[in-house]
Amino acid sequence: MPVTDEYTKPHEVSPEATRIAAQCSLDLGAVGKNEARKIMSLQHKALGYRPPPGSLASEAQVAASKHPDGISPSPPDTASLREAAIKDAARIEIERGRSLSPKAVSCGIDLDRIGLAEARKLMSEEHKALGYRPPPGSLAADAQAAAAKHPENKDYSIDPQILTLAALKDAARIASERGATGAKFVTLSDRRTEEPPKLQSEARNQGPDDYS
Repeated sequence: MPVTDEYTKPHEVSPEATRIAAQCSLDLGAVGKNEARKIMSLQHKALGYRPPPGSLASEAQVAASKHPDGISPSPPDTASLREAAIKDAARIEIERGRSLSPKAVSCGIDLDRIGLAEARKLMSEEHKALGYRPPPGSLAADAQAAAAKHPENKDYSIDPQILTLAALKDAARIASERGATGAKFVTLSDRRTEEPPKLQSEARNQGPDDYS
């Protein structure tokens, strides 16, 4: 039997995934198998199911199959991989008419034990990612309310990277829920070059009561 077009047609690149990768300064042409696995893992966790064809994770796997070891002496940094994976997960959920669940974005953080310092970190990171103060119902807002009950708790230590990841994932959840209204989602790349003046002034003026 002759070979059908199904097996001969070239892979069709997802323009949405490619656009998000570019926004996050992620060069898919430089992604190797290790980076592709990280993206797949992050996106799988954020979505709660295996990323579908057309997702950033799927595109990264296709790219990595051409150069398993990558082609750049400096592989993409973890922050860019994480940001792109989460933002694309939000895009997928918007297209499917769903949003990331609060449980999926919490990264196992126990709000019953979280202290004031961790709550501030969550608020800062989620504020930066969204471009506006996290609303009621956000992970950051819930963490503030919880920390107010035990502000000096030092028995529960959370890795700062976990806090950042949870904040970014919850920002993606909120962005997906507000996608129809065009809510702003600030990328890590944006934050490197343009720190919101309002946020900087708030950080200088914040005291303990700001997080109660």
